[in-house]
Amino acid sequence: MSPVLHTSSLSAGYGKLHILHDVSVDVQQGQYLAILGPNGSGKSTLLKSIFGLTTHFGGDIQFEGTSIVGKATEQIGGLGIAYVPQRENVFTSMTVRENLLLALRHLSRAEAEKALAAAYELFPILADRAAQGAGQLSGGERQMLAIAIGWLSRPRLMLLDEPSAGLSPLFVIEVFRTLRTLCEQGITLVVVEQNARSLLRWCDAAYILREGRVVFHGTSAQVLADEETIKGYLGMGGVRLTSRS
Repeated sequence: MSPVLHTSSLSAGYGKLHILHDVSVDVQQGQYLAILGPNGSGKSTLLKSIFGLTTHFGGDIQFEGTSIVGKATEQIGGLGIAYVPQRENVFTSMTVRENLLLALRHLSRAEAEKALAAAYELFPILADRAAQGAGQLSGGERQMLAIAIGWLSRPRLMLLDEPSAGLSPLFVIEVFRTLRTLCEQGITLVVVEQNARSLLRWCDAAYILREGRVVFHGTSAQVLADEETIKGYLGMGGVRLTSRS
């Protein structure tokens, strides 16, 4: 089966600065894939490159068999890819409901209300906070809102940059559990994370980057079983794959 997303010898960065070097990644349909690695390894740059936000130096990026290199972010989003950045991912001056409705602005009122109801069912905490300003939400609640906004575009592929950053341990679990639910709905996920310990309990597979290059890839269990990889690239000595809790 052909991958839904494929990068081939991708080199990219910002201006004249090369960050990624010959990065090749395959993401299968319906996969929950983690992109891991130390700070400065190029993880976020990889997501931004897929979404057309970096300088392209070489290689290819294909979504569902078609190259998307050189396309504007609006075009890439229109193909069925949603990008949820780590920061500035909601409108803090608007209410939760207003943020969600903004994502549904292209639908009729009846269709928007139906989609909004579905979002509240999947993200019940947002229903409780519907009239609250997004700027008043906790970090975890705001992240749920950002994920919901991306989900409402009905993507086939979601790119998420550090969705657990700054969250309490309980909210980390809730975010990763929610992402697993989205994956079970058929949405393919590519998640950049520093919190490798938690994410590897939920995702299917992982790529590890170091200095802009792929240094390891395999299933989540394979990553955790490789002591050298864990200690050398993730700083997670002694970690074992345990239950999702």
